[in-house]
Amino acid sequence: MDRARILDQIQKERDLLSLPQVMSELLHAIDSSNLRSDFLANIILKDPALTGRLLRFANSPFYQRYARPTNVHQAVQVLGFATVKCLALSSSILNPARFKDVAHIDPKAFFSGVLSVAVAAEKVANAAGIKATEEAFICGLLHDLGVLFFVHHYPAQYKNIVTGKTNSDSLAEAEKKIFGIDHTEVGRELTRRWNLPTDICTAIGDHHDCQSSPSGKDLSTVLKLAVLLCHESVEGYDPDPIVKLHGIEKMREALGLTKEQLEAVISSIMPDTIKLSAFLDADIGTVDEILARANKEMWRSFLTVQNLFKERQELSQQLLLEERQRGAIESKNIAIATLSHYINNAAAGWYGHIQLLRQRLDQHDDPRLARDLPESLAVMENAIKRILAVIAEIKEISPIDEVSFYNMSQAMNIDERVAKRLSTMSIDSEVVTSKQPAAL
Repeated sequence: MDRARILDQIQKERDLLSLPQVMSELLHAIDSSNLRSDFLANIILKDPALTGRLLRFANSPFYQRYARPTNVHQAVQVLGFATVKCLALSSSILNPARFKDVAHIDPKAFFSGVLSVAVAAEKVANAAGIKATEEAFICGLLHDLGVLFFVHHYPAQYKNIVTGKTNSDSLAEAEKKIFGIDHTEVGRELTRRWNLPTDICTAIGDHHDCQSSPSGKDLSTVLKLAVLLCHESVEGYDPDPIVKLHGIEKMREALGLTKEQLEAVISSIMPDTIKLSAFLDADIGTVDEILARANKEMWRSFLTVQNLFKERQELSQQLLLEERQRGAIESKNIAIATLSHYINNAAAGWYGHIQLLRQRLDQHDDPRLARDLPESLAVMENAIKRILAVIAEIKEISPIDEVSFYNMSQAMNIDERVAKRLSTMSIDSEVVTSKQPAAL
């Protein structure tokens, strides 16, 4: 398999993902230069499922208007041709039938990842004051279209990527080893083939490129930040947390967002992803399945933080034994601040997810859900409290360059200090109001 063959396949095959007749007719009409909304509405009405999805989405919180659209013609006018095109594609392409068991990808987890990026992109664009929020949403919804192409056409080969047999550090690297091309380039070529706007195609093609300097307040920067704020759709290929943090900070600054704005976006991603999945009829799993995935992601993140904190402790001990060189101290403080920011963002997101699940628990009639969820939520709350306690300790012991002598036992006896802090802290005050616990 090589890059030239994949690109040739994209350019020559008539129905790359076997679009139904109504979808093909719809896309052809949208590409017409003299398209009218009433003509487009008549095509949509041929497909009852698409009609219902379009009306639900036009009346969803994502497109709040003074007047709620009551028919397809009004819905098309509210959403715009680009969004209608995107919904048509998503209804045909983003469905479980595209996933073959041999690929070893869970479609529910994949859809959850894709929709979370779409939500994040729309919210980031809105917070940054970018008018093209609909285009940002489309970018997020279609950003992993290349992965879907590989999974649908080459499931057996993609299994080697999913199971980590390529020994690669990133998903793009693994895909290039197998296909000679990665999903970002495939996604860009597919969206070009469907005649989507150039800035959307470019953003999809560049959504993992965080090494180059951001070009400013554009769709590419918005999508890059949205992807960094969410987990990879393919498990096991999340970037190094420090690299990820640096990328987030770089994109945040390029978009002119404050840290408070970014934290607000993060805390709302999961609840709004669940709402969006209902509007789009996308199955991202039951509450139990969503909770299980969240717990798994939280545990992986906690282990990463634990390893990073151990490295920080070792670095602190070494610095305390060496001369207090100004450059070394500054490097240490930057590392601590970065780690604190990383854990704080994770804690804010998890806290919002916990509150959403508590609301769902109060409204649900399933006895099994009512029995199992409280214990799971308690475990997640305890983990978040531990992380917040660690953040407080990092902040307390970090400015060692401001004193002439620092007691090493304070830096190394972390377990006892964290345990003591946990006994006095309140998770609500720590997350919501950022209230600092009393000094130990």
